[in-house]
Amino acid sequence: MSTALPEATLDLSVVMINYRMRHQLEQSLASIFARPASCKFEVVLVNKPSGDGTEELIPKSYPSVRLVSHEQFGIAEMRNIGIRNSSGRYLLMLDADTEVLEGCFDALVEFMDAHSDVGGAGAKTLRPDGSLEYSGKRFYTLATIFVRRTPLGRLFPNNRWDRHHLMMDADHDQVLDIDWMAGACYLMRRASVEQVGLFDEDYYFGFEDVDWCYRAKQHGWRICYVPQARIIHHVQRSSARGLNRMAWEHLKSGWRFYKKHHLRRSPSAR
Repeated sequence: MSTALPEATLDLSVVMINYRMRHQLEQSLASIFARPASCKFEVVLVNKPSGDGTEELIPKSYPSVRLVSHEQFGIAEMRNIGIRNSSGRYLLMLDADTEVLEGCFDALVEFMDAHSDVGGAGAKTLRPDGSLEYSGKRFYTLATIFVRRTPLGRLFPNNRWDRHHLMMDADHDQVLDIDWMAGACYLMRRASVEQVGLFDEDYYFGFEDVDWCYRAKQHGWRICYVPQARIIHHVQRSSARGLNRMAWEHLKSGWRFYKKHHLRRSPSAR
């Protein structure tokens, strides 16, 4: 079913969500406005109030940021609210624990303008030490979900499931056609969202990006990795800290993705 969105009046809408991450968010916003893009963009921040000072920070330090309060937490739900409040031709999902490097926004917009068959694209993602974080990936299999989201991955590093999933044998300095792009920095064409639909809000913590890319590819859109656009990802998510509650929620979302698509073979990247 198609999704009706407000008319686009800008090149790019940067959609961010925040819950108890003011310090990381402030660093991310500083990186955005310290390196202004040539394209016309806006920042839409969906914030779950937590007393962390975000409600005071934004009007004072970043008055151009559109602040939208939302009482419920859920990544897909909060991102959808940001999309509904956006006005860009392209919609960039950007995590609060990222640092945007110079030229990132312009590189993504220019790439999408030049490739009308691409529904979504993502940036090259670096860790704080400068090493590559594999952000352009192939779809999960059931084995990949359990290897990547349980201690099994630490017991068997560099295993064949990880290598295939992360496309580790591809050249990540070149544009790649991929299955899905990790949501830390992921751009969607407004027209593809209107056709494919918003994020599935049944995903509480993670896999909403995987699911959206899966559906986009079913509609014939390409998904691409664009290394000319770069970010640093500081990885503050709680699911990265062992088998805590949020890691368990993430694993449940992985199982939901697998069940939703009826164990069918994933469409391959072109």
